[in-house]
Amino acid sequence: MNDQGSFSFRELKKRVSIDQVLAAYGLAGALKAQGDQLRGACPLHGGGNPTAFRVHLSRGIWHCFSGCGGGDVVELIRRIEHCDYAEAARHLHRIAKGQNPMSPDTIIPTATTVTEKDSHPFRPFRFSIPLQPRVPFLQEYKGIHAKTAARFEAGRTERSAFLRDTAAVRLHDIDGQPLGYCGRRLLPEHVARFGKWRFPRGFPKSEILYNAHRALSARAQGIVVVECPWAVMRLAQAGVTRAVALLGTTMSEVQAQWLNQASALLLMLDGDEAGRKAATMIEESLAGSTTVAVHQLPEGHEPEDLSDHQLIALVESYSSSLNQYSSSPLLGTHPDTKGV
Repeated sequence: MNDQGSFSFRELKKRVSIDQVLAAYGLAGALKAQGDQLRGACPLHGGGNPTAFRVHLSRGIWHCFSGCGGGDVVELIRRIEHCDYAEAARHLHRIAKGQNPMSPDTIIPTATTVTEKDSHPFRPFRFSIPLQPRVPFLQEYKGIHAKTAARFEAGRTERSAFLRDTAAVRLHDIDGQPLGYCGRRLLPEHVARFGKWRFPRGFPKSEILYNAHRALSARAQGIVVVECPWAVMRLAQAGVTRAVALLGTTMSEVQAQWLNQASALLLMLDGDEAGRKAATMIEESLAGSTTVAVHQLPEGHEPEDLSDHQLIALVESYSSSLNQYSSSPLLGTHPDTKGV
């Protein structure tokens, strides 16, 4: 590190060993020492094979034999944080100073110089991470039963540093291929500093519709469009299984092309200024190719604030006008949507 506050990977890798990185992220305790190696289940994809993940301490490298690959301390941080090289350098700098790399209160130098590639294309994370579906945020705040959360692969985990202190959700592309996970931050101080949601660096959010692969078979019968995965889960729990989420308040061309092929759409975005503006713009964009209805929720309300009975009644009230071919085009039950 020089007197201008910049640093290089070569300097950082001399100052920070791979066991320091593992300790900083709370991963060292799960690995067993065997000579110059550490072995254990892979903390990156949450696997159960006790020998899949190996660390060579003297060489400063790691490898997962279940498919995560391997590399040095920089690549390890990139995989833990789902970040690019520049961000990995910042995390290394925190560790070198004895700071918690996951702390939102850590001050990061703004003048950073790295000597390697500082950006990379998004790489899908195909592995499944076991999640605990019983999360107070989901059950008490969003009304999502543990059984529903489990079916949608949502919950908490301590196996991934990237998802720590979040309610995680598994994401897929429109064709149903797994892309990885995002996390809804649970700590108020993290939300205030970084926002509610954490997505992997470079994640192609505009190219997916949450739950599209599950709703595809029923697209011809009508689709409910919401902003957030929690609303999709609550609708499914109530019996409305044909719902997708934009993951925000904008609609991309890819999303529009998928929605254009639905026989009817019910837009049920959040009851705030952003949600109402988005609903108007989306309605105008899609009205020429499909039937579109907009339901405006009360100010400050989200779909998941409604009871199951209210959600069903609301969707049923639009069904007959939206689709002449079915009396309840937007409804469909799933055997896992009831109970806790």
